[in-house]
Amino acid sequence: MYKKGDKVIILDYSGKPLDPPVVAEIEEVYGEDRVRLLLPDHACCMEFVDRFEKIDDEKYEEILHSVRKREKALAVDLQLDIRKFASKHPRRRKDEIFNVFNQDKHYVSVLNAYAGRCQMYGEENISERFLYEYKDALAGIIRTRTFFHELDESIPVPTFN
Repeated sequence: MYKKGDKVIILDYSGKPLDPPVVAEIEEVYGEDRVRLLLPDHACCMEFVDRFEKIDDEKYEEILHSVRKREKALAVDLQLDIRKFASKHPRRRKDEIFNVFNQDKHYVSVLNAYAGRCQMYGEENISERFLYEYKDALAGIIRTRTFFHELDESIPVPTFN
């Protein structure tokens, strides 16, 4: 039986850890067969207990650190683009462009997470908290892409129906 605060690793449908691995923490226990997971990006989802297995805190931190390490590599690539934007637009501060890049990356992550959860669990099973984050990400992605469209017209501004 799982309890609140347990660390787990998500399994695929064949019972093996996902590749790359995904870890979560049990936020709430709803019975013997169902729990609510809190993912590292602060999203939540309902899950049956046969879709994950318990891991120790050391393994949890190791996997979480490897995820953050992969994300850092992306930030370096973004800094190269920031230099390009900053050199073409000297009136914009470099840290302003970098902050908008980070916001854009976060919004894209939330939108991708929402699409994945809709495929796995159905739109009706998405939590209100995550639905709020999704709607905020929709508005945010339009704002960040508009910012970049002003700097470079080849970057499109998305439209959502």
